[in-house]
Amino acid sequence: MNVLALETSGRVISLALKTENQSLELTVNRGFKHVETLMPSVDALMKLADIKPGELNLVACSAGPGSFTALRIGMSTAKGIAKGALCLLKAVPTLPLLASGREHWPGIVVPVMDARKNRVYIAAFKNGRRIREDSDSVLEDFLNSLPTDEKILVTGPDAEISAGYNGVTIDPLAAAGRGLALAEKAEKALEENGPDPADLGPLYLRLSEAEVALEAAE
Repeated sequence: MNVLALETSGRVISLALKTENQSLELTVNRGFKHVETLMPSVDALMKLADIKPGELNLVACSAGPGSFTALRIGMSTAKGIAKGALCLLKAVPTLPLLASGREHWPGIVVPVMDARKNRVYIAAFKNGRRIREDSDSVLEDFLNSLPTDEKILVTGPDAEISAGYNGVTIDPLAAAGRGLALAEKAEKALEENGPDPADLGPLYLRLSEAEVALEAAE
């Protein structure tokens, strides 16, 4: 199966192209310039792999949570590519994706993303199993709610914001690309529950500022 994966939930774009014979990953960190960066990066990756859009079987993307704009850009791009290539679409939740590959940590793995306003998108996993649901939380409150006798590994692109908290280890590969992990998780999810519909929307844990303003005005 030829899988194109677009991980765009935060400031770093991580792309991957996985085929029967090769696995390529491209990470681009230009801040939140996804509109200018995403499609040229996809084109470069496809050319490097010598794969044409019509040869794709599956396009995967981040489902969220994450940056509102970054998620929308990534998902709309994935939908457009899938529609044009007449292939399947699959979105993968972001926080479990960030925790993937850390299943053997002897304690709790905490993927974290900066949600601004002194809050984070955060969850917790142990031995690859979820023990806390995705939430929009204050980092200190969430970490303090975890068992004190467990070793805590914080991972994800914004893991550094947990520096200084007692009992916390920052994943040395926290900021590494998750493109290939996204491709693999999407393939597995496709086998388990089929493709996603074309009208799929991102997973948000809070209202956007525009929605908050609209509610306040009503």
